[in-house]
Amino acid sequence: MASQSWKALVPYLKDMKDYGHLLGILGYDIQTNTPEKAIAEENALVERLGGELAKISQDPAYIAALKKAAEDPSLTPMQHKVVREKMKQVELLQKLSLKDYMEFNRVTNLCNEMWRKYRPLNGFKSYLPYWEKQVEWQKKIFALLRKPEQKTLYDVALDMYEPGENEEMVDSVFNPLKDFLIQKLHEVLKKQTKKTAHPIAPYSVDAQRHLSYALLNVIDYDMAAGCLRESAHPFSDWIGAHDSRVTTKFLVDDWRSNAFTCLHEGGHCLEFQNWSEEEFENFADALATSAECETHSRFYENLIGRSPEFAPILQKAAAENLDPAIAQIAPEDFFYMVNKVEPGLIRCEADELTYSLHIIIRYEIEKDLTNGKIACKDVPAIWNQKYKDYLGVIVPNDKDGCMQDVHWSQGSIGYFPSYALGNIYGAQIFKTMEKSLDMKGLIKAGKLHEIKLWFRDHDFCYDWMDPKDWIMKVTGEAMNSRYYIDYLNQKF
Repeated sequence: MASQSWKALVPYLKDMKDYGHLLGILGYDIQTNTPEKAIAEENALVERLGGELAKISQDPAYIAALKKAAEDPSLTPMQHKVVREKMKQVELLQKLSLKDYMEFNRVTNLCNEMWRKYRPLNGFKSYLPYWEKQVEWQKKIFALLRKPEQKTLYDVALDMYEPGENEEMVDSVFNPLKDFLIQKLHEVLKKQTKKTAHPIAPYSVDAQRHLSYALLNVIDYDMAAGCLRESAHPFSDWIGAHDSRVTTKFLVDDWRSNAFTCLHEGGHCLEFQNWSEEEFENFADALATSAECETHSRFYENLIGRSPEFAPILQKAAAENLDPAIAQIAPEDFFYMVNKVEPGLIRCEADELTYSLHIIIRYEIEKDLTNGKIACKDVPAIWNQKYKDYLGVIVPNDKDGCMQDVHWSQGSIGYFPSYALGNIYGAQIFKTMEKSLDMKGLIKAGKLHEIKLWFRDHDFCYDWMDPKDWIMKVTGEAMNSRYYIDYLNQKF
């Protein structure tokens, strides 16, 4: 039976969840369906609803109830985590006036709108003033939230996405990973000079859309509790208990982009669609950290989607929905087609080996940007140099360079490391799953429902925990990057 202090909180938590639900619908609509002329109007509605949501965190009665619950030993660990996370918002709004909070949201929404406007035009200089103002606000927020033990402002950014994470920890993982990847990349590219990849034929958006639905069905995504739309930058979104939505983008010249995007974003939504009833009842749904979420999306995209066991399933789906001639490609040639290492400009299109280098570049830039070592105007040149040094790639423009991702414009500094951490966690979890499941056999047979059930019963139900506790619960050991490095070494 729930404690009285928890029962007192529930009405507030329900109101906050309802506002979040509405904001989720609006956010998804703005990035998928909203006409250009209506974006400013919908952004204004987002700001208004965001303001109403923020007011709850300033309500003295709510704050008193939250503090009382925080001191209640009868709360479950899950409930205590919910209270702790809600207290973070209260602390922010105690340090930042509602007027300033609303201005921060307005600046962020405008920056995001200007990114959508100027990125296609390669207009970094026009976008720059909006981004500078947004970053200035973010640094102000980080400074207000900074704890005595946090050595840098960027430690605050990391902690917002991965509680307990800091630069020192991420550097200790990323630096050796970077060295390994750069060396491995040179080795693989040298070996690949002896191979010829099968050409990628162009296919219409309509044909690729059919492939999208086919792949979402293969991984057991529940379309009755979701939908598929297009967006400038692919994403997935949890809206409500029975509403987890996917977006993709279509490249006519490369069907692989949409295919692996659907596996990635569908992997996110499998988590959202399979949280436990206990998590929903205690408002702990959506407490999973960014890296925990990216673990599952990268798992389905790569550990399953790019595996030799899944390749025949992908080839069959592509042949049935794109072109019957695909079925005639030799299996080893098809596998190489979807796994060829090709250092490129675009993170979302990156092969499995080079992907984490894209993340490390962004991590190093946003870390220095947040800590004041570089300015926004310096980013294009630094970005271009790192792409040349790490990936051997020449960046021809800002549109496909530092403006390619939506994250910075929407204020998600600190999120990027989550993708590479997700790669590391995923390889570790795969090894754990192999102790009780014939993973390769299940993937080859297309029995992904059984894999989803394992995640539901042994992972998703614990992802409300802090990362270090979650990975220990799921695998029985702390995060260990050796599994990921060994996996890449073996595969490539």
